Amino acid sequence: MFYKNLLLPVLLCLLLLTTGCNNDIFVDEPPLGEEEIGATIDGDGGETSFEIPFKGLEHISIDVMSEAERYCTYYNAAGEVVDRKSPASMVSRIVFESDFTKFEIEKDGKTLRIVSVCSTSEYESTWTIRLEYSYGVRFIYIKTLPGKPLKLMDITYPEPLKINDKEKVVTTRETFTNNGPLPQTIEVRPYLNELATIIVDPDRSGFWISAQKWTMPVPVYVNDKWSIIDKPEIMPGVRYYYERPDRFTKIPIDIPAYSKVTIITDVTYTQATGSGYMAFLNEILDRRFDVNFNVTSLYPYKHEIRIEDAK
Repeated sequence: MFYKNLLLPVLLCLLLLTTGCNNDIFVDEPPLGEEEIGATIDGDGGETSFEIPFKGLEHISIDVMSEAERYCTYYNAAGEVVDRKSPASMVSRIVFESDFTKFEIEKDGKTLRIVSVCSTSEYESTWTIRLEYSYGVRFIYIKTLPGKPLKLMDITYPEPLKINDKEKVVTTRETFTNNGPLPQTIEVRPYLNELATIIVDPDRSGFWISAQKWTMPVPVYVNDKWSIIDKPEIMPGVRYYYERPDRFTKIPIDIPAYSKVTIITDVTYTQATGSGYMAFLNEILDRRFDVNFNVTSLYPYKHEIRIEDAK
């Protein structure tokens, strides 16, 4: 009986202690819970909001790669910029803004309001909001749908092309034997395996244009001269090949009777190099920016055939 009387007060004390501990963390605050929380919103103008516990909240931030931190700006209630490591009590708004996207978090009372102002990516993007409490870390995951893509406004070459008419010479040798009493005629196709090439190399900051193909003006050798002409299917960073219109031209060569000769074919390439920029417009932010690039074009523009006695 003594033990029963003693056990009841102990249990009551433990219950009070447990209840007191929970109230100390979540007093008047909606619990965040252990489950993953998040939402999917439109890339252009989509928004959502969450009520989260602010008791014990020490820091709030957007999880981004270190090189992307320069696009994040943290503000206090007065609209002044504060350090990203400032305590949560000092942070009222976080803005991630680049030429491609703008994403905002606003802390209002017990509510986090989240807005995707624009997202020019053709794919869904996922944002991770980090909430650091004195008792642990929680995350909110926001998916933004693709919004209006960037608009390519113009492609410009501000300076004339640089031309080198002897950039490369490709030499091929073929030996033929005529054991008969009559001359024989063979056909040589000097341009059969010689293709024109174009490669566009963007600056490091513009590497993202390599993710798709563009119709863009590039140096092309036409009518015995270099011109800037639109070509489809240009993927920056990847060499583009195209044929001369006379690629299969046959040139007859006579091989004398009872002879063994070597036919030497020299194909000379001309090269054009230039620098330009692609001008893009983010229509939602009304922001225009440029991507610089270099281009190199090679074209097999002439040939020479020589015949020598085989050794």
